[in-house]
Amino acid sequence: MYGISRIDDKEYRTHAWRVSLRRRRIMHVRNFADQKCGGKRKALRLARAYRDELIRKNPPLSRKEFSNIRRRNNRSGVVGVCRYAKSYRLKDGTVRYSWYWEAIWPTTPGKSETAIFSVNKFGEAGAFNRARAARVLGFKRIEGVYWPCEPRSDAGSRNEL
Repeated sequence: MYGISRIDDKEYRTHAWRVSLRRRRIMHVRNFADQKCGGKRKALRLARAYRDELIRKNPPLSRKEFSNIRRRNNRSGVVGVCRYAKSYRLKDGTVRYSWYWEAIWPTTPGKSETAIFSVNKFGEAGAFNRARAARVLGFKRIEGVYWPCEPRSDAGSRNEL
């Protein structure tokens, strides 16, 4: 059951359903105690209603929104664009590096596309600009809602009671 979990702690005599969802960096948590709600089934019904209302008011991030979040480790200043090096060894044993700018964007859930541009071929600015442009073009094709895992229906949850 998406966003709903069960708490059964005999030591503290806590028996409740917990709704727990994170939306845009805000954690929404609420417990529905069996005793206060009139039983386990009623508490679950109230928890589901609360969760559904919470999702309606705070929909999940779209895949575009999620893919456009700038992470702390971003050094290029452009989301989805990074600079990296491939190493290779010469016949005499010395190691050399070829530098690239790479653009990456999601396509379907769990998959992504990349475009790589060589600094040797296009120059530092040219490779970066091409990677940035490739990211913009790929980003336009992103659709749907972001789910960190595949959502399931609550149809099978009735067996839990």
